Amino acid sequence: MTGLRAWLLSFSPVTLLSAFSSVTLGSALAWYITGRFSWPLYLITLAGLLAAQAGINLIHDYVDYSTGVDVIYHSTGHTHRPHPVIDLGLSPNSIRAVGYALDALALAAAAYLAIVVGLPVVVLGLIGVFLGVEYSEPPLKLHYRGLGELDAAIAMGPLVTWGSYVVQVGARGLVQPFPLLVGVPNGVYTFLILLGSGALEVEACRAVGKKTVVVAVGMKGVRRVTIAAIAIMFSAIVASALLGYLPLISLVALALLPWTLRLASPLLSGAEEEVRRRWVELRRLWAGPFSVRIIMLVLFIASMILTRLLLLPRALL
Repeated sequence: MTGLRAWLLSFSPVTLLSAFSSVTLGSALAWYITGRFSWPLYLITLAGLLAAQAGINLIHDYVDYSTGVDVIYHSTGHTHRPHPVIDLGLSPNSIRAVGYALDALALAAAAYLAIVVGLPVVVLGLIGVFLGVEYSEPPLKLHYRGLGELDAAIAMGPLVTWGSYVVQVGARGLVQPFPLLVGVPNGVYTFLILLGSGALEVEACRAVGKKTVVVAVGMKGVRRVTIAAIAIMFSAIVASALLGYLPLISLVALALLPWTLRLASPLLSGAEEEVRRRWVELRRLWAGPFSVRIIMLVLFIASMILTRLLLLPRALL
């Protein structure tokens, strides 16, 4: 497969829901807390973050292909998405070049927003792109040292949510770090997705010495990590609502807990054989027709609109 369709698929479009969710949540939060919202600023922020994440995805695929991880993983037949080189026929050098070009576009968007909003936006943008590139590239290669999942969770959850809030409200948003807490659920969901993909490619990672969380703690440890991650996700929702950062009625999102546990159930098995047997089921964590994080985002925004329009109580504490 070649041409535009191949390139669009190479961006791993399902994973771009992470950037979309955090940008939209941070922007909506600015409207809910301060009443300020600009469509042009939102769209520029969204375009920049989508470009950044697509670029980071391509760079990551280049590195994993070069080290042999993806070649070994692809041979298992349990792959969870089309690979730009193996399945789509794109050249390794081209996907790396396009990856860095997309990240450059993201920094250009950050520079424009800095002119409009203030210099801190560029600082946050640089931090985000740096964390994204160093997810795979030397010298840090965080995803090869057991830190990639945490890096992605922080960058694509709390950091993007906070940065999108700052874009809407200006520099004063830098002294209002509560969007970091509100962004935790999306960051944790990103973490769970990476645990899932790490569980599917664990044999390939071991073969080349790539140290993911799954390799570091084993599947029995992954069970404990998954439980802790889900507990953090829903605890952050409760804390955000009780403190008034999210509306009280947003606690309806707690009803998504059983669904989240069901999607993550292969990871809760604690056995590599079970994960391999249920690999199609595990893919639903990120590749199903509906995403928990998108439904959660809809519930949060709907609760913000209802609370402001109906003048409902905003906090218990």
